[in-house]
Amino acid sequence: ADPVEMLVEKDWGAYRYDNDGSRICFVSSVPTKSEGKYDPKNRGDIRVFVSHGPGKAERDVVQVIAGYRYKPQSDVTLTIDGKKFKLFTLEDRAYAESEEDDRRIIVLMKRGSKMTVVGTSSRGTKTTDTYSLSGFTKTKAVIDKTCK
Repeated sequence: ADPVEMLVEKDWGAYRYDNDGSRICFVSSVPTKSEGKYDPKNRGDIRVFVSHGPGKAERDVVQVIAGYRYKPQSDVTLTIDGKKFKLFTLEDRAYAESEEDDRRIIVLMKRGSKMTVVGTSSRGTKTTDTYSLSGFTKTKAVIDKTCK
């Protein structure tokens, strides 16, 4: 089954996915700007997600998809309005280091206007992706209601 679109607001979308009686909800956005010395043809889908999985521990999970494999053991820096967070990497994804960081990032995403994500590919290429936070608060409220 494909995710069901519940709301698109400015630069964000809210979606739900029902699978065998369990429901996953997420909001996602694509960068407004991507920078780095690479050929865009060599880079896959770039996105940021905040999701609610079926379990309590899977609530409010912040995840970045880079569109390339990160350099092993490298960190990603996520910045919102000057506040920096370190994310750990796993193949082509990056995650906050704790549930506490997930929560703090989400609070700032609701208040902020833009977010940057800086990472390093397995080839050593540094990339900077800029996301608009416009529409995040409204779409996040929809998934909070739909996936309790």
